[in-house]
Amino acid sequence: MHDANEPIDVPNDLTPTERELGMDRDITRRDFLNAAAIGAGASLLGLSTPRVRDDANPSAPTVAAEPWHPWTGYPGVGDYARSNGNTWEVANAGHGIRDDLYARGIRQATPTGETYDLVIAGGGFAGVIAAYTFVKETKRQRPCLILENHPLIGGEAKRNEFMVRGQRLIGPQGSNQCGYRGPNAQSGWYGDMWRDISVPGPAPTIEFGKLPAGRKAMEVPRDNYMYYTKDVSENYGFFFDAPKRWVTNMWGRRLEGTPYPDEIKRDMMRWREEPATPFNGDEAALTRWLDTMTYEEYLTKVRKFHPAVARYVDPFLASGAGLGADALSAYVAWYFRAFFPGFDGLSNAGSTFGLAPGHKLADQPGTSFPGGCDGTMRLLIKWLNPEVIEGSRSLADVHNGHIRFDAMDRADATCRMRAGATVVHVAHDPERRREPAVVTYIKGGRFFSVRARTVIWAGGGWSGKHAVQNLPAEYRTAFDSLHRSPILVVNVALDNWRALYNLGYSVCSWDRGFGFTGNLREPMYVGDYRPPFDPDQPTLFTMYVPFPKNGLPLAEQGKAGRQEMFATSYRDYERQIRQQLVTLFGNAGFDARRDIAGIILNRWGHAYINAGPGFFFGRDGNPAPSDVIRKPLGSVAFAHSELSGHQTHLAAGEEGARAARQMLAMLEGAG
Repeated sequence: MHDANEPIDVPNDLTPTERELGMDRDITRRDFLNAAAIGAGASLLGLSTPRVRDDANPSAPTVAAEPWHPWTGYPGVGDYARSNGNTWEVANAGHGIRDDLYARGIRQATPTGETYDLVIAGGGFAGVIAAYTFVKETKRQRPCLILENHPLIGGEAKRNEFMVRGQRLIGPQGSNQCGYRGPNAQSGWYGDMWRDISVPGPAPTIEFGKLPAGRKAMEVPRDNYMYYTKDVSENYGFFFDAPKRWVTNMWGRRLEGTPYPDEIKRDMMRWREEPATPFNGDEAALTRWLDTMTYEEYLTKVRKFHPAVARYVDPFLASGAGLGADALSAYVAWYFRAFFPGFDGLSNAGSTFGLAPGHKLADQPGTSFPGGCDGTMRLLIKWLNPEVIEGSRSLADVHNGHIRFDAMDRADATCRMRAGATVVHVAHDPERRREPAVVTYIKGGRFFSVRARTVIWAGGGWSGKHAVQNLPAEYRTAFDSLHRSPILVVNVALDNWRALYNLGYSVCSWDRGFGFTGNLREPMYVGDYRPPFDPDQPTLFTMYVPFPKNGLPLAEQGKAGRQEMFATSYRDYERQIRQQLVTLFGNAGFDARRDIAGIILNRWGHAYINAGPGFFFGRDGNPAPSDVIRKPLGSVAFAHSELSGHQTHLAAGEEGARAARQMLAMLEGAG
């Protein structure tokens, strides 16, 4: 953080409210304004910029600083700075694919002269686990290349980093609930993966930060989903705006003190406690039936609950599956029935939740790496290309080691990783499987092409359906039927969290305003990453902000949410976030000017597939879109978690592994 006595540039147009909220004081505002003075478009135009030191890693080499864009905002420190969500450059490159802006550049692309057995477009979990599967099953004998549009491999499984009072703080950019499994993981491909990427021998003991002696005991989550994984807690508060009041442990106290009318209170408790009439049929018939209706239709028409129950559900369901109960298939809620009630008694099936017909999730205790799932992603990257992360294969070294950017794309690596490379065109002939495809990408403002004997499109179908050529009508129809919605993940660095401690809350939800929930986390200690956990010390407050638009058709809700997110500047979001925290915690001693040390936004425009009725089993006589898209198209396979109906790292891994095996079979068949 900057010296409190250091002069700070203040914009002339800050309103009195913005000044009161501290938008003229923190490092976020100061550095953002200095960058804006250079020029918002400088990074797009390739102008020269100052060179800066990484305060989070003093031993790292000095790197060129790019101006901060007024839409992307403060990027944090460390290796992940400049890669916070979909930045302005990444978002606009995707729009360029959609709008067919690159035709001339594609025709004039410079061939690199490279030919790979496999080229993977997309470096999130689907792409990286596709690479892991390919490299493992070919015993590192066949070369592959990952082309990733972000500045770093990882997709949503990346971290944000802050430095507050000399303490590094790490938070998730998106993908979460992905703790350390180690060599003793369960069987199946997931267990095999953990045994491969972990150091052989006993798994390290995982520690979590605890409140020091003398502090009152608090239940603190280890991931960012306690608001629906364990919402009965004395340390979970719900804030109601009209009239303004906090209600502690509202479900544990059976909604006592909430402003809901008695009729709604009764139905909300029925939703959580009253068994359903058993379904007359097996589980296969049950799931097909649930996929014919929305969760709201199930709640209101089948269970006869008040519509207010569905409205309460909307933001919670949207934070994990994209949209609310009015839009998503009841099947989605059924497979998350441990968190979304109303199904008890419907069948004898247990509460383990799955992803798609025939899929079951592995046991997932509520734990998370400091950066969400980025710990697992880093272990995978280290296994694929050991030189990319400095240090040994130990969990501590892999988690805390500096990324060697120059090692990501070395010619001697079995799996090369080319970051900042947006794939815009895949030319292939579905009927001539022996003919290499030509994959064209943009990197550094220039067009290049590589040849690929097989291709896996591991990015979302929203761009894949434009980039991959020669799509048959069946595939195009399937892709066009997929709809997605955004999410905004916000990490707020707090100088202290005394106000939350005074209230007794580690997790909070609220019924109106910016977002709907946020929480602290009990920090996982990894090696020398051991931030103190005390209300008078810095920590992160993380908010997952979905964009359900109740009342609009499913296909329109995601578009409306993206338009809202895309049209909102960093400054506007910063003001909203600061005001919301003052509304929630101001009476408990929170001061936005004093207590907010920095804010990072991670915008994910297509974060969630919107699995409406018919997504899983088809409707009106048409096949489910995933059944179509999972079929290889000549030398091209599609792999993305969206095909599962819900986007988790496990779903992404299953899709990536499946696509890799399809392409391996194609290569073996071709000799």
